[in-house]
Amino acid sequence: MTASSPPSGHRILPLATLAVPNKAQLEPQISRPFMNGHLTVGRPDPQNIATHGQAAIILDARHGVLHLNTTSTLFMDSQQDDTGANQTHKVVLDSSTLLLQVNKESLLTQLPALAGLPPVSFSTDQGPGVFLFTACDLLEKGSLRNSSEQARKRLLRHMMETLITTLLEALDLEVSVAGRRRHRQKLVREYIEKRLADPTLTPQKIAQAYGISARALYLLFDGEPGAVAGWILNRRLERIHADLINPACSTDAIAVIAYRHGFRNAAHLSRRFRQKFDMSPREARQKAS
Repeated sequence: MTASSPPSGHRILPLATLAVPNKAQLEPQISRPFMNGHLTVGRPDPQNIATHGQAAIILDARHGVLHLNTTSTLFMDSQQDDTGANQTHKVVLDSSTLLLQVNKESLLTQLPALAGLPPVSFSTDQGPGVFLFTACDLLEKGSLRNSSEQARKRLLRHMMETLITTLLEALDLEVSVAGRRRHRQKLVREYIEKRLADPTLTPQKIAQAYGISARALYLLFDGEPGAVAGWILNRRLERIHADLINPACSTDAIAVIAYRHGFRNAAHLSRRFRQKFDMSPREARQKAS
């Protein structure tokens, strides 16, 4: 019997990458432990919430973030500066923010592709995330208080299926090994882009921020000329070139532009710039004018 080809636009995923049947209980716990950007009195330390086998999902009316890495600083003051890798998934903590905790081992049993990923963010104002946030909000408010145990268990099971669906969509179903690599690579590059102006940015600092080894970081940039450092240098040079040919920056000294994009030394910039663009920074500016 000849297998028919899938409809146009549909994707075929290996079964091993999808959620497996719920053999273990996720044991969801929903709470509203935040007030004015801080944990309320009597709650555990924010850095320890995801330990002891728990995965933590922070939800507000617009965003959600799944934390599996127990070394992550899960929750922060909403006024804190954006200096850490996890804070690119920033959720403003207030009294309406929800915390959904599930059994980490059970979640990984159902979605093994999550293992080793940095925090996964998703929308809660559209798509399946809307249903997840609404269900958690209703449950936390006690909507099932007078329901039977059977009804409660059935609805909790549906909610956990919604969580799995939400996470699958957040990863764009890229749950293969290559997909996980692309997801990590995307997040790391976004982290670097936000910090190109920092002259002290190094592969070691980036790896430490993401809780991975330097070797794992270099593997994410395998094939890039110069690996991580080469990619950082290339992006800085491209930004500098863009400023040099931008009329709005025509009065800015080249040294100022260099410093703005992470170069401490104008001579070093000139040498690297010529290697990439076959001209000096000054020549690039004159050519554009």
